[in-house]
Amino acid sequence: MSKSYRHLPVLPLVTWVLLATGNGWAQSPDLPREVVAYADLVVYNGKILTADEQFTVVSAVALRDGKFLATGNNQRILAMAGPETRRVDLEGRSVIPGLIGTHVHNAFVGNIAKRGQGGNLDFKDVASGLEEIRAEVAKFPAGQELYMRGPSKKPLVVDVTLAELDAAAPENPISISCQNNQVIVNSLMLAKIPPDTQGILKDENGNPNGQLRGAAAGLVIYEMMPWENVEEQAVRQKAVFKRYHPQGVTTLIGRGQGFTVSVIRELWIKDELELRVRILHEFLRSQGRPEAFLKRIGNLTDFGDDMYKIIGATVQVVDGSAGNGAAMTDIPKINKFEGDPYDSFGQNKWEETGNAATSDRLNIILANRYGWTIGGLHSAGDHSNTLLLEAFAEAHQERSLVGRHFGIDHQPMMREKHFALMKEMDVIPTFYDGPFSGDNESWIFQYGADAVYNMGPVKSAIEAGLKPAIEIPGGLEAIASFVQRTSDDGRVWNPEEKVSRQEALYMYTAWAARYSGDEKLLGSIEPGKLADLVILNGDYLTWPEADLDKLRVLMTVVDGKVVYEVGGAF
Repeated sequence: MSKSYRHLPVLPLVTWVLLATGNGWAQSPDLPREVVAYADLVVYNGKILTADEQFTVVSAVALRDGKFLATGNNQRILAMAGPETRRVDLEGRSVIPGLIGTHVHNAFVGNIAKRGQGGNLDFKDVASGLEEIRAEVAKFPAGQELYMRGPSKKPLVVDVTLAELDAAAPENPISISCQNNQVIVNSLMLAKIPPDTQGILKDENGNPNGQLRGAAAGLVIYEMMPWENVEEQAVRQKAVFKRYHPQGVTTLIGRGQGFTVSVIRELWIKDELELRVRILHEFLRSQGRPEAFLKRIGNLTDFGDDMYKIIGATVQVVDGSAGNGAAMTDIPKINKFEGDPYDSFGQNKWEETGNAATSDRLNIILANRYGWTIGGLHSAGDHSNTLLLEAFAEAHQERSLVGRHFGIDHQPMMREKHFALMKEMDVIPTFYDGPFSGDNESWIFQYGADAVYNMGPVKSAIEAGLKPAIEIPGGLEAIASFVQRTSDDGRVWNPEEKVSRQEALYMYTAWAARYSGDEKLLGSIEPGKLADLVILNGDYLTWPEADLDKLRVLMTVVDGKVVYEVGGAF
């Protein structure tokens, strides 16, 4: 530094800014421009809902270099604007932190890409399903491996025989993957799987029946299916991510296969990510050699940067979707859907392989032992929740889970008995709105209106000291679901479990940031945190509750950059 500036007096930043634009530094030719930097964006004259611990509301915020520079009143923040600073006059509207979706599937094209050749089967019954297989096989040359998809229904996951599959595809190895990680193969595909792999189901005579579960299913899904072109899928991925900007979603968290990790990496290294991604790696899911892979890979939890990060791993969960009867519950369903292959208490994937102790339950214990965080765990039924928490508790005795953002998702049937365990181990629950929002008739059919009335105990979880997250993307519509708890037919489901607007915003921002271990970086509008924010077209705090889902996003900012803006709004 030159002598003329070495002994400058210590003054507030705003004073130096004013001096720089007046008759002081602006006339000093040797002053480096880096000494004083103006804000890149100033948003003022509105309600900035910071979502900090005090839920502070201010009128303006300044952003610089991808971070929040300062919050405060209009006069203070506008003083930080320079000639090239963009100024946005809110005219009384609200600003909220960027929204964080904690459990996504279809946002990652690597998870839903059509891996390998083969079609989607309806398989309404065995006869029509076999005809579908024959028609699909006829499209390809003999010997071509085919990877198809089918429903988790009784004709496919219980009734069809290996002999019938072999007759339908006598020259092509075929695999059919179902929603609940059930895989059905013919003998030619079965021959490619080591016979001692756990999860090869057998008939009453001890012979393989073509049904795969657990590690055997994982071998097909994760190792045998061919990869698509990563660069081509990256182009698709970029387009999919843009769909979330109008919702105000700035961070997406979800399970990711190796292919997904590679696709998003392609955008990351090219600096083309326009929202933040947090991945729970699926390398342990349906994994028959968990400890070997943990030792080979090493602990990558929280490895990455502010835009793209692996935040842990995920494993094969206990149950399946409540929508098709697979939720594992303490009490039986009162009705079953046609084709439901599960008993009245739902599905237990850990026991389907024949040995729950060596199922993915063990993978939770081992992952924790080697330092990995576990999250992204679907749990549709209350008994599923109990079994997952029992596995967590065993892991916790060996190595504490506290402060390591372990999480369990969905929670429609979370019970009071789960609250204390979650709080003790610092396990973060996420909720979705299925039982009390939209069309919930399938829930009522299976469990009865009285049971559905008490599902989704979000307010009770908060009052028990937990800080749950809203897991679904959807922006203000998702928030409205938890504030209103109203189904499509106008019924309100247990109003005592409604959350306030403040709590709902926390669930989608500050509390959601805890799920990814980003609470010091994301989730609130505070100086030094990463600059993700959303401008709404009205006042979030006073907008009519019944129309909360009609609030719209006018601007979305990620990392200090405007990634979405309604034309003419400002």
